[in-house]
Amino acid sequence: MRVVLALLFFVLPTAVSALSCMPYNAVAGFKDAAKSPDDYVAVLGKLTFDERKLPKVDWERQQDVKPDNHLTGRIEGKSLTRSGFDADFARDIDINVQCFGPWCGGLAHGVEHLVFLKREDGRYLLETNPCGGFAFGEPDRATLQKVKGCMQGKRCDPDLPQR
Repeated sequence: MRVVLALLFFVLPTAVSALSCMPYNAVAGFKDAAKSPDDYVAVLGKLTFDERKLPKVDWERQQDVKPDNHLTGRIEGKSLTRSGFDADFARDIDINVQCFGPWCGGLAHGVEHLVFLKREDGRYLLETNPCGGFAFGEPDRATLQKVKGCMQGKRCDPDLPQR
């Protein structure tokens, strides 16, 4: 039996290496956006886009996966101020779903997301990748409270447990 398992291990096609990412959550995203020289806005809202334009990986042709995959979308919800998610926000946005080899960032159409949008020349850009990026789908109340606390200058510890 061991010989059969060992042979299967060497015969079956497998990915050459696995993606290894450090744990990343919305508080870490907030801190990264805050320390960036770029201008960011945090928004909690419903994200819509054409899901057919998300990158699809052909595992037989992994080398053909593009690192940057640009699409457009829209987010409607509330942006973060010092008092919380209370400023109306509805904008068309640019989206870059990045891939690291065959691993790509993910987004869900029609789902509430907490996003950190880079503001450039009157436009907004959402970047996501397989190790996190700036999109967090269906954030729970505790996560939103922690991010609000970060905005208010309270303890902002990305190592606190989050969903």
